[in-house]
Amino acid sequence: MNENLKNKYLKVLKESYIGNNKDLEIFEEIMNDNGLAKCKPVFNLKAFIFGWFYLLYRKMVKEAIGVIMAALMIGYLMAHAKLHPLIVLSAIIVISSVLSGFCYYFLYLNKFDRDMDYCGEYNPDMECIKKRAKPTFIYVIIAILIILIFIWPWIYALVTGANLKN
Repeated sequence: MNENLKNKYLKVLKESYIGNNKDLEIFEEIMNDNGLAKCKPVFNLKAFIFGWFYLLYRKMVKEAIGVIMAALMIGYLMAHAKLHPLIVLSAIIVISSVLSGFCYYFLYLNKFDRDMDYCGEYNPDMECIKKRAKPTFIYVIIAILIILIFIWPWIYALVTGANLKN
């Protein structure tokens, strides 16, 4: 990555990122070592604990979908191997947490690069960048509602004792 471009990206990131200074130091270290294109696994506790929900909270929708799809594919292979459903579910949760926790900074830099493209790479609109960087719960709420819609029959059966096969 061009040194001037890297410095400009770092300056915009420091002005727009909503989070703690430790995150900014890690972003700076990653960009100085590898640039935007390489993944340097660095642990992020919030992303590890909340998994792809934290990515959605940070408006990283494409990245969250990629993480959950990778975890679901591995879960599908485990289910196909006839492992117990609780083991499969646990593996899906652990895989999404590990991917989110160790790749958070790489995934955020990918999102940031898309935001820069959207808001003007050479002369970025800072209000646009700040708006796209501001975390929100709306994507998390939508994801939870979709999950609840899919598992509603099982919840209904558990509460009422109804048989799902009928």
